[in-house]
Amino acid sequence: ERLIRQQKVLLVELKRGGHVLRREDLWQALGYLNDLHRCGALDGPSQLTAFVVAHTIGEDAALELPFVAGGLLRGSVRAVTYGQLTRSAHCRLLQMKDRIPARYEDMSGADLSARVMRTAQPASS
Repeated sequence: ERLIRQQKVLLVELKRGGHVLRREDLWQALGYLNDLHRCGALDGPSQLTAFVVAHTIGEDAALELPFVAGGLLRGSVRAVTYGQLTRSAHCRLLQMKDRIPARYEDMSGADLSARVMRTAQPASS
């Protein structure tokens, strides 16, 4: 038996294009988290988070559902649209693009290249 030691587990469920997210979709993802929690493969307490991604979110769907197991909050299911997901990713990418040059501005191109090549070398046994 192989146990997985993860403190955080992320599940992303992508619905088909044009899908309107309904309450049942969130409950389905909540069932997935329950199955993961109860399967016995996770060693120790884990924070389980599910994102259900669809074109739009229906009026009957909650934006977030808590995942409670054994009387404790173990995670959540969150409803997001494809637009929200791509905007969030775009913002994070731009922040990273702004930080990376500042981190290496004092290095020449040759020094930076040498550093990257050292990092990319496989470890010797």
